Amino acid sequence: MNLFEQQILETIDKYEMIKEGQMVIAAVSGGYDSLCMLNVLCALKRLRKFEVCAVHINHKFRDEADADEKFVKNEAKRLGIECHSKAFDVLGYAEKNKISFETAGRQIRYGYFTEIASLYNDSVIATAHNANDSAESMLMHLMRGCGLTGLTGIRAVNGNIIRPLIEADRRSIEKYCDEKGLVPRHDVTNDTDDYRRNDIRHNVLSPILERCSLSSLVNTMDILSEDDDFLEEYAKEVALEVIKNTDNGIKIGVKEFNRLHPSMKRRVLKIALGEADADQQICLVHIDEIIKMAQKNYGGKFTKLPGGRIVKIENGEVVL
Repeated sequence: MNLFEQQILETIDKYEMIKEGQMVIAAVSGGYDSLCMLNVLCALKRLRKFEVCAVHINHKFRDEADADEKFVKNEAKRLGIECHSKAFDVLGYAEKNKISFETAGRQIRYGYFTEIASLYNDSVIATAHNANDSAESMLMHLMRGCGLTGLTGIRAVNGNIIRPLIEADRRSIEKYCDEKGLVPRHDVTNDTDDYRRNDIRHNVLSPILERCSLSSLVNTMDILSEDDDFLEEYAKEVALEVIKNTDNGIKIGVKEFNRLHPSMKRRVLKIALGEADADQQICLVHIDEIIKMAQKNYGGKFTKLPGGRIVKIENGEVVL
């Protein structure tokens, strides 16, 4: 085990990502990050006594897509592990659902990952997000306008999703691949600024890293993550006191709600909307609209949310 693999093992242990006997389903595109992660996991699996398989999505978008799929299958065969792969018409899915290509790809990927996870009794899904990716996400959210949660970057663990490379920078990942003689596939779409993340990567994060270290950004995200976790736990306690689940919907007393701190109002509403199985397109502007409506406390007032759901003021209650 070399130094880089030791560092990734420390990250895995720090966040308790993998339990003994689990199947780790590694999402592999064939690029530097995922190729590195797959090989590191295979190097560590005997030490921590877990299993590894690969999963690949063929987006059918680039001319090289079929060759990428073949590459991942061959890499899995070389490593002696199983590989699950499937082709999807991501562009068609995006057009049909009127969403961006990036959003469509993400929905399809995680849907397929979940499908593969269901094949195993005990499994986690490993994605190859790294420290640079996390910093890019923070900047994207910052520039769009966000709350504390948006500034925490990409979490090391999110449910059954784990990110073993989250504390590794892109340069060390590329160095590991070079030292191991791993030759990844090259996605030409990463070279353009057509996608928002690429634009942030090339034109925003790069000049920032000329003036400060990536570790400074990572430390900031870690501190904000701890603060966000604390506030979220407190919000759950508050939500138990003010949210009522009824046959006619989820209800919150307006007077009780208006007495809450603005930070708690937003978090309690997010919890309530989550319990109502709210559409994922609900964002800060919708949350703040409900808060304004509650402050006025006029019966009969309502607002529509993405997905066709309605929030209204009725008999002194916010009704979801």
